[in-house]
Amino acid sequence: MTAREVLINLSLYKNGDWGDMYKMILKHERAPDVVEEGELSKFKAITLIDNNYPVCLRYVGCPPFTLFYKGDITLLSKLDKYGLGIVGSREYSAYAKATLSEIFSKLSKDLVIISGMAKGIDRLAHEFALKNGNKTVAILGSGIDYIYPKQNEDIYNKIIENGGLILSEYPLNTPPSKNTFLVRNRIIAGLSKTILLVESKGPRSGAFYTARYALSVGKNVACVPYRVNESSNCNILIKDGAYLVENSDDVNSLFIN
Repeated sequence: MTAREVLINLSLYKNGDWGDMYKMILKHERAPDVVEEGELSKFKAITLIDNNYPVCLRYVGCPPFTLFYKGDITLLSKLDKYGLGIVGSREYSAYAKATLSEIFSKLSKDLVIISGMAKGIDRLAHEFALKNGNKTVAILGSGIDYIYPKQNEDIYNKIIENGGLILSEYPLNTPPSKNTFLVRNRIIAGLSKTILLVESKGPRSGAFYTARYALSVGKNVACVPYRVNESSNCNILIKDGAYLVENSDDVNSLFIN
């Protein structure tokens, strides 16, 4: 068994749980074989020791040992320069949708849209990307074969059919949990050159966490501003120095080298 196959097998054994995998690696423990000999090579996966593992992801806290995928894995090579992560509320407002539509109206087709395929802003980001001809990458908080929420099965399939990419550190049909979604957000931040926060309220917002984490690892963070009489994490981050974004030109300017 090769070193990369050891990591894939360990991911299968521990259902992608980074902490459990790390403990076994520290103890130099080898996981029992989960599948028959020769089957590991059939998994579509990249590991931390592979040459095509994204450099930008190596510098996040707890970089995934294994990433399972469906679709065009070569998109990973474009994200360091063109990756735009879009996150926001699962219960978005008409204002957020209209602003995101305006942002996509003249968005550079070079940009690759990264989001989490959750309901709300995530789904909108993938939908607008598909409609406007941008490639898109979905980072799941569940197993690569476990579509959640179920109503996003159409987006899941369209992303693959249109040359996009589905990624997850969780194998097969591993079910999601509240923790897996939070942990997943570090991958969205790590793969993106810039994170765009469209709408977010409350200190426990996963989207707010993603934006703050992105700042901690040196990524650009941009936010859609909100009215002064509305509670908004976007306005909080703008006060702290995040880019204020109102249209596609504002976003495109963040990717000019």
